[in-house]
Amino acid sequence: MARDRSGSVRMGPISIFTLVIVVCLAVMAVLSVTTAHADAALAERQASFTQDDYTNEIAGQTLMAEADGALATVRAQGDTAEAGTAAIRAQLNTLIERAQAAAGPDATVDVQLNGTTLTAHIEQPSKRCLDITLGITAQANLRITSWKTSTTWTEDTSDTLWMGA
Repeated sequence: MARDRSGSVRMGPISIFTLVIVVCLAVMAVLSVTTAHADAALAERQASFTQDDYTNEIAGQTLMAEADGALATVRAQGDTAEAGTAAIRAQLNTLIERAQAAAGPDATVDVQLNGTTLTAHIEQPSKRCLDITLGITAQANLRITSWKTSTTWTEDTSDTLWMGA
């Protein structure tokens, strides 16, 4: 009596194939979780930078509004840029205090008045910066010369990758 083996299923190849599929799915799951964690960390860092940019922008707008307010009386009297410079110089400490209050207690606000040019550097603890240059025109108006955001970056040289031959 001969046995018919044509209908039997061999479990070896199916088990190996299933094992390979399970290992591939496990690797994909680990990669997905790792990628999701990295994306979340990047999104949080970007959100923090964006919040600092908006805080710097509010401080810059506050500074500009306060400076324009100091120039309003000069414009109403029809005075020149020199009188405008004197009015801003008289209000400079108030301008700095209001900009500092808008930037937050941990921020650094540096405002300088050189002739008819008012410059400001506003920096958050995250090193996000706003640099502003405002000019006082002959009619005692403010003119935005420069308004740019940046990040202060310090190179990390603590790791030595190769000492050389």
